[in-house]
Amino acid sequence: MIVLLGIGLLLAVVAFLVWWLIFETEGVYLGRGMVIWLYDVYASRYDGIKEFDDYADFVLVSQPIMYRIQPHDNPIILDVATGTGRVPLIMTRNPDFFGHIVGVDLSKKMLDIAREKITDQHFEDFITLRVENGQELPFNDASFDVVTCLEALEFMPDPESVLGEMIRVLRPSGILLTTIRIDTRWMPNRTWNEETMRQKLLSYGMQAIEFEVWQADYTKVWAVKSGESEFLGVRMIDDILK
Repeated sequence: MIVLLGIGLLLAVVAFLVWWLIFETEGVYLGRGMVIWLYDVYASRYDGIKEFDDYADFVLVSQPIMYRIQPHDNPIILDVATGTGRVPLIMTRNPDFFGHIVGVDLSKKMLDIAREKITDQHFEDFITLRVENGQELPFNDASFDVVTCLEALEFMPDPESVLGEMIRVLRPSGILLTTIRIDTRWMPNRTWNEETMRQKLLSYGMQAIEFEVWQADYTKVWAVKSGESEFLGVRMIDDILK
């Protein structure tokens, strides 16, 4: 009986570790290769698992971006860890948006799903997708009016270097939108609280930092890059993509 209890306990521990390492933390503690592989495996089911609310994203993400860049309506935007194209699609569906979005991700299968949706909705002229590493973005300094990265930093091998790269390619006075995870129970040493995020953003020369409650698991983080520069807009897209 004791042996059976021991085996049952061992199986329960193994099942918990598998759930934690693979599903709850999306492989982040097992290395970048595992994270990419898991996203490739679940690409076709990802949207169904996440159950994104298109209307809520329009109201809470797309519209606030457009409000913050007014009177301009044609920004050049970079979305890091774009996945199945969530941010590019919600921006392009906005009738007030006339810009261009570059979405980057390391999961080719996720980008394949994004391309299918973009093609089906005839948004090819507004969105460019590329397989790129967020830690080494292949863009010049100050190349984008807006940079976004939603629900992804905690799954990066080195989130601080990704944050630094996003800010590097953002033009002075450009807008950064990212997130921090609220529920940190299952991701020790992988998440930042508001004060830590604030200090990191300040160290990179960001200002006007705002934290905005968004979901049960995430808080939105807005910031503006210090300094002044001209609005870039879609006229710069050809140079950026060279």
